[in-house]
Amino acid sequence: MLILRLAIDDGRSVELEVASAAEAADIALAVALSRGRDHPAMRLLARTSEAGSQQALLALCGGLLAYGLLAGNRPALRAGGRALAAHLAASAVKTTLKRLLVRTRPNEMMETGRYAFRRGRPDRGPLQSFPSGHAAVSVAVARSLARSCPELRGPALAAAAAVTLIQVPRGAHYPADAAAGAAIGVAAEWLAARVADRLPGPTPPPSAAHEPEADAREADAREARPPPR
Repeated sequence: MLILRLAIDDGRSVELEVASAAEAADIALAVALSRGRDHPAMRLLARTSEAGSQQALLALCGGLLAYGLLAGNRPALRAGGRALAAHLAASAVKTTLKRLLVRTRPNEMMETGRYAFRRGRPDRGPLQSFPSGHAAVSVAVARSLARSCPELRGPALAAAAAVTLIQVPRGAHYPADAAAGAAIGVAAEWLAARVADRLPGPTPPPSAAHEPEADAREADAREARPPPR
């Protein structure tokens, strides 16, 4: 074990036990980057980043899926279904890890002077820093949308990167948490896409829209009928 001495808010200092030099560097970088976490501009950015929360992105995927079903829009239906699958896969992985690992969030550590990173079953959100759920689901959904709708690739990936990066200066996560969350998002989306490629595509309700091919066949059939005598 190593002893990490850090100067934090209000001139206070803390001594933390860490397992490695890499962990010490991770903590020190988080503290340095989050000193302005209480600034009004940072608070605004933190609230804005909630657009990348698990609940917000679940609503986005569900809305896209519902629109595709109701409007008979096959591209929207496909994009919504794939994004939802990527979201659920990323959520399952990050939730499992959060339930198995205790890691004190940076803002909690700086308030209390206590820190832990170990196996366990954390019972409070302030002890569930690893990995970043915002990073995991936002990256998974963004990559899925980019795959289904190439024209959205730039904005989707930029939004996911912004959500991921803001987690450190807002004091919610360490850099390693955000990086691990992003990696989970990449892997979850890749897996969901591979599974989706092996499944038949979803079919919208017959009443939702007219099929151009069916209309053309009906018109051809009418033209081929002999005139009444």
